[in-house]
Amino acid sequence: MGSADEVRIGIVGSGQIAGAHSAAYRTVAGTYPEAPRAVALTAVADVDRERAGALAQAWGWSRAEVDWRAITQADDVDLVDICVPNALHAEIAIDALAHGKHVVCEKPLASDWSSARAMVQAADAADRVAQVCFYYRVWPAVSWAAELVSSGRLGRPRHFRGWMLQDYAANPAHDLAWRARIGESGAGALGDLGSHVIDLARSLCGNIVQVCGTLHTLVDRGPTAAGIDDLAAMLVRFEDGTSGVLEASWALRGHHCDLGFDLTCEHGGVRFSWERFNEVQVLEGDAADPTNGYRVVHIGKGQPDVDRFVSVPGQGMGYRDTFTIGVSRALTAIAAGHSAVAPSFADGLAAALVVDATQRSARDGGWVDVARPDAAGAAAG
Repeated sequence: MGSADEVRIGIVGSGQIAGAHSAAYRTVAGTYPEAPRAVALTAVADVDRERAGALAQAWGWSRAEVDWRAITQADDVDLVDICVPNALHAEIAIDALAHGKHVVCEKPLASDWSSARAMVQAADAADRVAQVCFYYRVWPAVSWAAELVSSGRLGRPRHFRGWMLQDYAANPAHDLAWRARIGESGAGALGDLGSHVIDLARSLCGNIVQVCGTLHTLVDRGPTAAGIDDLAAMLVRFEDGTSGVLEASWALRGHHCDLGFDLTCEHGGVRFSWERFNEVQVLEGDAADPTNGYRVVHIGKGQPDVDRFVSVPGQGMGYRDTFTIGVSRALTAIAAGHSAVAPSFADGLAAALVVDATQRSARDGGWVDVARPDAAGAAAG
C-alpha cells in the first residue's frame, strides 16, 4: 500500500467500460468515507498506446503503458483493475495476485470455467481482494429486493424469471469484434449478458443446480462467428427446489437495456426492470383479495447505498453509480484489511459453471447438472 489510507490503482484496458471504472475511482472517496481517502489513478495499460494515453488524459491517470505486466508487477500499484477481452482475464489476474495485488475484474470472470477456477484458486492462495464486476446486484433496488427475500417477509421463493435483453447486435453491420470470436469470448450473448442474469438469479434465490437450455443464432456474421449465440433460453432449478426461467440476448429488436426479474414467493413477490431502474415493484397482502396487486416503490432513504447519493425518494441515480458502489466494496475491504468481498471470484466461477452447463445442454439436449466448484473437473466439459 502507498500509505495507511491510500490505494494506488492500475487499470488494464482503456475501452469504454474503463471510463466508467475511472469515474468510480474519482468519486468513491467522497461518497464512501469508510473507503480510503486517497485513491490514486497510477497507471493505465493498453496495447493501443494512443487509446491508453487518451484515457489517461481524460481521467488523470498518471502514466500510460503498452504492456499489462507494467501494471501487474509495478511497485506503485496496489489494485489491478481488468477491463480487457474475456480470454485475457485469467493470465492478467493470476499474475497480479502472484505479485501481491488486489484485483477487480470485469465480467464474465473468464472465457471458460477452468480459467475461472484457476483465478479463484489464485485469489485464495494470495488472500487478496478479488472482485468480479457483477455490479447490477449492488444496485439499490436490487439490493433492497434481496433484503426483502432474505428477511423472509415474502416467504420462500417459488419461481424466478430473469432476463438480460439488448438489441445492438440485431444490426448485421454492428461489429462485435472479439465478442464474435468464440476462442476469445467463450460464449456469445449467453456469456456476455447471460452471466449478469445468472448472477442476479443466484443472489436472490441461491445456487443453480440444473439447467435445460437452448442457444440460437439470429444474425449471420459469417464463418468467423461460428459457435456464437445471439439468444440463450434456459429452464433452471435452484438448490432449494425453486424453479426458474432465464433469457439472454443482444439481438432482440426493441430491447435496449432490458435487464430484469420477476420473483414470485409464497406470500408475495418482487419485480424489477433496469429500464425503470429507480423503482421496484412489491407484492404483499391477502392472496384472496381480488384488488391486491403490485405497488411501486421508488428507491430512497433507508434502502442500501441510496443515502450516499440522493436524499429524496424518486430523485434518481444513474448507471455509473453502480460502479462507485461496486468499487467501494473492494476498496473498503482493502482498508479494513480483509479479502472477503462480493461479488467475488467465487461468484464469477459459479456463473461460468452455469454457462458451461447451458452450452452442454444445448449441445446434447435435456437437463444437465451444474458442476460444483469443488468438483468442476469431474462434471463439466
